[in-house]
Amino acid sequence: MALSDFKGPDYINDWTRDLDRRWPERGEISACVIETLLSWCEQMDREKISILELGIGSGGLSVAVLNALKSGSALSFVGFDINPELTRHTEKRLTEAGHTDLRLVNTDLKTASWSEGLAPVEVAYTFQTLHDFGGQDALMGIYQQLFSLLTPGGLLVNADFTVPFTKDPPDKPRRFPVDTHRALLTSMGFIDFKCEMKRGKMACMSARRP
Repeated sequence: MALSDFKGPDYINDWTRDLDRRWPERGEISACVIETLLSWCEQMDREKISILELGIGSGGLSVAVLNALKSGSALSFVGFDINPELTRHTEKRLTEAGHTDLRLVNTDLKTASWSEGLAPVEVAYTFQTLHDFGGQDALMGIYQQLFSLLTPGGLLVNADFTVPFTKDPPDKPRRFPVDTHRALLTSMGFIDFKCEMKRGKMACMSARRP
């Protein structure tokens, strides 16, 4: 169900709870995203880390990621979402959690211009988002933009559906198996691809820019 299907004062959290009910694997997969980012940050030992999230949703993962990483390097965060209600909600959650070096942006990630003017980042991640972009060519375009944005050694984490739904039109697939993501990422220069976890219809995948 879309966010617009929910009403009332707690509609954003109601929408998130509905996603968790329909896809119970979200909990383990989101925890895997955090652990993967934390492990990379501990190994890299950098003084400052710039973080990019595509599709921030209600901000639960944004808060969890920054809370997990805040004891190490200084952090800056840029988050994108098409819905201004979600960026306002997430900015409020992050600010209340004590995170101040923030930039929340409303944009349509399906357009080629979303990354224009964006400074390089050390880490980019996305959760249950890229399957909505319209197919393999669109996914490749996003991966290419992320490759350009990441600094050398930077980490990409994509957690998303990797099992097709029965309603998906066979001539226009948009949920691709892990091996398709591996092939796309390695073809454009990413290294160290890993499927960190598979649960239900979702997987958490990572790769680095050399």
